[in-house]
Amino acid sequence: MKFKSIRNAFVVVLILQLSNSGCKSKAQNDALDQANAIQSEIKKTQPGGIATSEDGWMMKAKINGKDWQATSMLSPDHAGRIYGENNGESISLPYYDRRSFLASAKSKLDKGVDMMLNDDIKLWGSKEGEMEITKVDDNWAEGKFSYTATGFQSDKTIQVTDGSFRISMATKH
Repeated sequence: MKFKSIRNAFVVVLILQLSNSGCKSKAQNDALDQANAIQSEIKKTQPGGIATSEDGWMMKAKINGKDWQATSMLSPDHAGRIYGENNGESISLPYYDRRSFLASAKSKLDKGVDMMLNDDIKLWGSKEGEMEITKVDDNWAEGKFSYTATGFQSDKTIQVTDGSFRISMATKH
């Protein structure tokens, strides 16, 4: 199964979960299996990960107060998202395209953030939050973000705070 974007993969999981909502425990097990399959597929179909560094590509945040940092990222021009990954966990922020991304200095994150964690829920989506572009030059765009995420088919929530990212604005990656 190949997906054109990470966002499409999450949409497939969400549709599968909603269609099985009558059998909650079976649906949850199916969703967890699907999440694992998607993580594996993303690694196969998106091999162009860019290693993060202190002065290069970067994404970090606190998830319920615990430090999280991406070890690799995908180019938003290829992924259609600002996507950071570390050992099967990921944060995926909206990007759309370069022009619309740079045009909006601040945007709401009430929808559009996808997160995969190595926990009992696996899939999380933003409920409310904000992303702000804090610096742009010819080489880099930097921003910060925070949001509350809700687990799919769960009433659990988690807080993502002190989030920041840096992505290259160079035309080739």
